Amino acid sequence: MRSRLRAILFADLMRTLSVLLGLTQFLIGHWVVVVLAGREGPGLLLGSGLAALLVALNLWARLAMRSARQQRGWPRRFANAYRTGGLATLLLGVCVAFSWIGLLPLAALLASLGVDRELAFELFRTGSVLVVGALFAMVVWGFTGGQARIECTRIRVAIPGMAAVHRGLRIVQLSDFHIGNGLEGERLDRLVRQVNDLDADLLALTGDLFDFDPTFVEAGARSLSALRARLGVFAVLGNHDTYTGTETVTAALASHAPGIRLLRGEVVRLPLDPPLYVAGVDDPGRGQNWTKRNIHIEELEALGRDLPEDGPVLLLVHRPEAFPQAARLGFPLVLAGHTHGGQIALPTPGGRFNLARIVTPFHRGLYRENGSVLYVNRGIGVAGPAMRFNCAREIATIELA
Repeated sequence: MRSRLRAILFADLMRTLSVLLGLTQFLIGHWVVVVLAGREGPGLLLGSGLAALLVALNLWARLAMRSARQQRGWPRRFANAYRTGGLATLLLGVCVAFSWIGLLPLAALLASLGVDRELAFELFRTGSVLVVGALFAMVVWGFTGGQARIECTRIRVAIPGMAAVHRGLRIVQLSDFHIGNGLEGERLDRLVRQVNDLDADLLALTGDLFDFDPTFVEAGARSLSALRARLGVFAVLGNHDTYTGTETVTAALASHAPGIRLLRGEVVRLPLDPPLYVAGVDDPGRGQNWTKRNIHIEELEALGRDLPEDGPVLLLVHRPEAFPQAARLGFPLVLAGHTHGGQIALPTPGGRFNLARIVTPFHRGLYRENGSVLYVNRGIGVAGPAMRFNCAREIATIELA
C-alpha cells in the first residue's frame, strides 16, 4: 500500500505539489478568516468550490511557470518567486493543519469540562498563532541564514584492503552545486577558494554540477577549473547534468576545466604505490525517475565485474540508491549526493527527520552494508527555492583510516 501511494505521489511530483499548494492556500485563507479575524468561515459548498478553484489555478500555473523558467529576465524571476512563495505556503499550510488537528480538540475538551467556550476558543487562537508564527520565523531563517551556512564535516573511514601507507589520505567531497540556481559568479569563485584552502589529497564531485540551464555551463566550468587537489579532481554526472545536456556539460568541462577528470564508467589508478583506484558512473538521468528506489545501473554492474585486485576502488556515484548494488559488487567506499540532506529537517540532532527520507533510506551521512561504507553529502547548492533549515550546505572531508 505504501509503495503504491508513493508511486502515485511521485508519478508527477509537480502536479502533486500544485494540488497540495491549492489546498494549503485555501487552508491558510480559512485560518486567517476564522482564527485571526474571528469571522464565520465559508460553508462546505462554497469552501469546496474555492479550494477546487485554487487547485485548478495552480495546475495551470505549473505549466506556465515551467515555460517561464526556460526564458531569461523577468519571466524566470517571476517563476522563481512563484516557486519560492509556493514552498513557504506549503510549509505554513502544513503547520496550520497541525494547529487545527492538535489544538482544536484541546479547546473542545476544555469546553466540555466547563471552561467558557469563548475562553477556550481564545486559548486555541493564541496557541495556533504562536505555532504558525514560530514556523513563519523558521521559514524566514531558512531563506536567509539557514541556506547561507556552509558546514565543513570531517569523518574517518576504514577501507578494507587499503595499504597502511595510504592511511590519513584526505578526500574532500562536494556535491550538487546546481550552478545556475544561485551558485555562480563570484559566489562560486569564493567557494572554490575555500575548498582549495583545505589542501585536499583528492577532490570528489558527485554530480549535479549544473541545475538545468545550459547558458551557465561555460562560465561555471571556468570557475570549477580553479579547483586543485594533489592526486586530482574527479567528477561524475548527476541527473540535473543530464537535464542540462550531458554532451554540453562534458564538452564544457573538457574545454574549460581540463583538470577535472570526468569519470563515465571507468576506473582510474591514482598516482600512488601500492595501488589505489577511483571509479565513477553517469547518473541514469531520465532513464530512471529521480525518486526511484532500488535502482540498477548497468554501467556500474559492468565495472564491478572487472575490478582491480591489487588495490581498493573508491566509487563516485550521484544517487545513494546505487549503494546496495555497489556494496554487492565489492566497492569498499561509495561517495554520493543527490538528496541535499532533505534541505529542510526537523530541529532534532543530526537532522535525521528530513524531506529526503520520503525518497530514500540513504538520505544524509554515513551508512554501512556488507562491509562497504557510503557517505551521502548534503550538497553545496540547492534545488528549487534557496531554502535550508537544520541542513547546512556541506563540504565533507573523508579521511582514510
